[in-house]
Amino acid sequence: MRSSQIGAVLICLAAAAGSGCTQQLVAESSACRNLVYKNGEVPRAEYLPCVGETMAVLDELDKQTEAALGGDRKARSAGRSSLRQLIALRQLAGGMQLLERRNDKTLVSLNVDIHNALTHYDAFYMLPILKEPDPFAQKSFDAAKAELDGGHRNYLEASRLYRFLK
Repeated sequence: MRSSQIGAVLICLAAAAGSGCTQQLVAESSACRNLVYKNGEVPRAEYLPCVGETMAVLDELDKQTEAALGGDRKARSAGRSSLRQLIALRQLAGGMQLLERRNDKTLVSLNVDIHNALTHYDAFYMLPILKEPDPFAQKSFDAAKAELDGGHRNYLEASRLYRFLK
């Protein structure tokens, strides 16, 4: 086998393993598992415990991302782990289906805020934070800070809505 074929096989194996890992990031007892949709939506009382788990991960992710922006490598690693867990929770709860219009407008707004926070944090962790004297150090920091600020703003709004719904 040539090296390009070996590389292709390794990529396929990694992708297959990654899809199964999503399930393993979430406890078997998670409230986000096996949600039952009735008339196209999950009843609020059944869904809020899942949101509670989601908000707990978002709480940690927000703190970790703030520390990661300051250069804390352990926080950056922990933040990436929390982000993967958050993505897994959202996928188990219904993924993009959670963003569809529902009768419960407050729940829809909450889901949109969670999704937007997740998207900003995801973008943050895609950006390298370069150090001086790299000529792009300030630009990379500014871009990462903008993503952190966007994630934090959406996280705070989701947190406010969640407290209101509890």
